[in-house]
Amino acid sequence: MLYGRGYPAKVRTTPAGCRAQLFLEREPVKKTSFLREQKKKTTRDAILKTAQMLFTEKGFENTAVEDITRRIHIAQSTFFNYFPRKEDIIPEMFQKKLPALRKKWQSILDSPEPIKSKIHEIFHTTAQLALKNENISRALLINNISSINSQYNRAFFEEFRAALERLLENGQKHGQIRGDIAAERLATMLEGVFNLFVIDCLVKHICKISSEELYERLNLCLEGFLSKPDDSERNPPGAHQSGAA
Repeated sequence: MLYGRGYPAKVRTTPAGCRAQLFLEREPVKKTSFLREQKKKTTRDAILKTAQMLFTEKGFENTAVEDITRRIHIAQSTFFNYFPRKEDIIPEMFQKKLPALRKKWQSILDSPEPIKSKIHEIFHTTAQLALKNENISRALLINNISSINSQYNRAFFEEFRAALERLLENGQKHGQIRGDIAAERLATMLEGVFNLFVIDCLVKHICKISSEELYERLNLCLEGFLSKPDDSERNPPGAHQSGAA
């Protein structure tokens, strides 16, 4: 083969042994990267596990970042590589609980119970989770309300509201829930009732989660949600008026 001004083309060949050597040289890089990611995951999990243990023992407010780092023998700078603030641990703790809770919510949604009973059960199930994790539940609520950080992880609240919205939409389709207000708005109102109740229980300590107070508040709210006998004629399902109250 000729190239240029008739000089023979230069063909570079790579012996099989050299190719194997290149492959072997790349392998340690992949392995090192994998081990690095595994170490990061192990450290993150250790921070979360230790933090939850200390929050349970001492309370969220009384636990310092230094307490967590000292327990697992890492530098505080390492902690801040994973979590910018102590408060940022809380949403991730609850996010780990979401898969199991999501299954419970879906089971309630799929049950043949009346819609009012389903809403009661979703509230009861979620309230029991808050009670079981009292310290971090209190911290999660306070930081959700007070945080000015738009990046604050609100996945737990969004999932809770979404479950309520699906239930309410289904109720509207079957004429059980008034149809003149969007299900999203109704779900937001119910979420507010629940959050204020938990704050009263875990922050203000004016009632107990196990009391009937939750159901009394919920029933008062639902009185305005449930369809009246003639609602289906005035407000057919799906005929939402976003500005209606």
